[in-house]
This record gives sequence, structure tokens and C-alpha cells, in this order.
Amino acid sequence: MRDPDLARRRPTARWLAPLALLGVLVTGCGGSSGQAAAPAGSSSSPAASASASASAPSSRVIGPSVPAFASTSAGTPKGVLSKPDFLIKMNAVCSAIDAQRQALPKPAGTTDFATIRLNLTGTMRLVPSLISHAERLIAQTAQRAELEKNWLALERADYAAVKPIADQMVAHSIAGDAAKVQDDAYEMANVPNHNSSLVTYLNDFGLPSCANLHAS
Repeated sequence: MRDPDLARRRPTARWLAPLALLGVLVTGCGGSSGQAAAPAGSSSSPAASASASASAPSSRVIGPSVPAFASTSAGTPKGVLSKPDFLIKMNAVCSAIDAQRQALPKPAGTTDFATIRLNLTGTMRLVPSLISHAERLIAQTAQRAELEKNWLALERADYAAVKPIADQMVAHSIAGDAAKVQDDAYEMANVPNHNSSLVTYLNDFGLPSCANLHAS
């Protein structure tokens, strides 16, 4: 008999395996973040299935600037994005991604196959979109090496680890196999991740909107 607390103990990176989905598919899902070594430089009601007819969200990201940081280019070399400007732009991207994530349809159960597919395929589109936008902005900053090591490398690794399971769950939902969909959810819930350390690092760096993708 499967342990109903298995997913509670070791949930995967939360926005890669949305709690709205896993909470429906796995008994007792929720709880604390999975543990991973902190990166260098860091300090310490389901929706009705009727929404399944909605199309998956576009990966194009448009969002307002986050007003917590004052824009300034004073003292910044030409062609380099100042840290305050980077924080404004990157937080705005993450806020827009998060809004699209929250708008994904939420399955009502393991037999709500159409909505499961939309939720997973939508999420799997949003992660590469975030990474692509982050790469373009980070390439313009003086902190490129730090951000690449402490954020993007971990983001890519977590996505690579969970994507095959998500693809498998989509295939099983297409086949209408509720038992295998639930098995996939358990497997996804136990993929090791860098969620906890990413939340800490991104908050410390000044990217709370990006940290929220891993914390909610």
C-alpha cells in the first residue's frame, strides 16, 4: 500500500509540479520544500473540469514593472544592465509568468484527464519561457556568472529532472489511465530539487517575484 504521506515529505519544485495538480492526484500532498545544498553566494478548491476546454497559455510574457526598485543607469558601463534595472525587469517577467501559472485550469481528480493535460503542458511551456527571458536579461548584467551558477543552472536541472515525468503523465492522461496518472504524481512529488535554496537565493538577490514561483 502506498504511503499517503510520501509526497508530503519530499515535494518536487512547486511550480514545476503545481500543488493544485498534485494535491488532487496524491493523497495528503502539500507541506514543506525539498532540501538541497544552498548555492554559493547565498545567505541563509479544485476548479471544475469545464475549464479544460480553455487553451494552454502562451509562453509570451508581458507584465508590468515591479515598483520596488528605483531604476538607475548611473555608473553602469554602456550595454550593461544595472542591477536595479535588472531587478525591475526580471521581477516583472516572473510576475507575468506567475499570473499565467495561476490561471492554468486545475483538475478535479485523477480522471479529469483533459484538465490534467492542460495543466501540465501549460506549466511545461512556462518554465522554458522563464528561463529564456532570464537568460536574455542576465546576459546584460555584471552579475551574469553569479546568476547563471546560483539560479539558471539549478532551474534548468530541476526542469530537466521533472519534464520526462510530466510528459509521461500527459501520455497516461491521454490513455485515460487514472492509476498510472496517480503513480506519475507520486514519482514527480519525489524528484530531488533545489527549491528551498532557490527561494533563499532569489529573495536575497532582490527577486521576490521569482522566488515566489518556487514558494507558492
